[in-house]
Amino acid sequence: MNESFSIITDLEQLKNNFSSRIKELLKTDRIYILMLNPVLNKYLTVENFTANSHHSEELLYFYTSDKLVFWLSVNKTYLNVSQNPEVFAFLTVREQELLRQTSISLIYPFIVMNQVRGMVCIRSKEKNVPFKNIELQNLKILLDQAGFAFENALLYQTQKERTRKMYRADRLATLGELSAGAAHEIRNPLTSIRSSIQYLKRKLSDSADIEMANDLISEVDRINEIIEGMLSFAKPKPLKKENTQLKTILIQTIQLVTNTARKKEIDICLNYQAGREDIFADPGQLKQLFLNIIMNAIQAIESVPGKIEINVIFYEDKNKYTPVYLIEFIDNGEGISDENIDKIFDPFYTTKNDGTGLGLSISYGIINQHGGDIEFFSEPGKGTRVRVRIPLK
Repeated sequence: MNESFSIITDLEQLKNNFSSRIKELLKTDRIYILMLNPVLNKYLTVENFTANSHHSEELLYFYTSDKLVFWLSVNKTYLNVSQNPEVFAFLTVREQELLRQTSISLIYPFIVMNQVRGMVCIRSKEKNVPFKNIELQNLKILLDQAGFAFENALLYQTQKERTRKMYRADRLATLGELSAGAAHEIRNPLTSIRSSIQYLKRKLSDSADIEMANDLISEVDRINEIIEGMLSFAKPKPLKKENTQLKTILIQTIQLVTNTARKKEIDICLNYQAGREDIFADPGQLKQLFLNIIMNAIQAIESVPGKIEINVIFYEDKNKYTPVYLIEFIDNGEGISDENIDKIFDPFYTTKNDGTGLGLSISYGIINQHGGDIEFFSEPGKGTRVRVRIPLK
């Protein structure tokens, strides 16, 4: 059975298969599988590593510095919570409260290369009924190699995501060059067309003809706006970085869309938990980035009441050796299908009747110039989660 686990590379599928097997062995109705996120220095549920994590609640998590992780690292065995009250007392108040809230009875570590790379937290189906020795023995057999299976699946997913990002960056670079060339070729004749219409308009006397000329000028201006967007995507404006306040920028952006959101009965909630607000960035471009994301969320929400939740935290990115702000925008809109999720940054791709499809392309350029990244996690009918990472400097 363990061999079959090792050949599964999809993290979600592995979790489901693994959970089903544990439920066959033990009398349990809830299993949490946590893996180490080395960037955040936290053990998160597998759901928070997968594309379907846009609505997963981070109910159970542990930091690498937590006492539970220390105990598991030293003892390298499972913890039967109810039968080890002295260990429970050793944990911090936050850890104790997490275990109480989730009714966790058994915690089994994934030890890989002598390190705790993850853990399985199991809730007993019957309160105050201890697990039998035979159940624990069978569980040990199942779990001994499971840690490697989850580690391999996580590495596979990480590599797959890196390859996808490289492909996207290369594709957008090519499209950017094409867009720049097309924009320059179109702009010159477009200027002549507009001038000619304005010249002819002065010779018109019929009100219907004048109105038609005005409509033509409006359409030309709309084309020119699209060209400006193409140029902004192809050749982003140089950053004007300065010391500014991230929270202030977010509040100002939310104020810009408040009336639009209110008309659609959408509540925008900002949960700022970063502990600091300073950032060295271009405030104007960040505001444009956030505005594009929030407006997309508003336009995607059809149900009432609508909700957009904005969460902000601050952490040290161990991979880039720099402090980073993580900003998440979570909505309960229509969501995006798997086949379209990779197209959202493509210029001119849009699902809106009156959209240009350049908003997210420009947003990608803005975040890329700041040395950050942006990710979309979505599913039709279940909303969208947008994760933006921006370095402190």
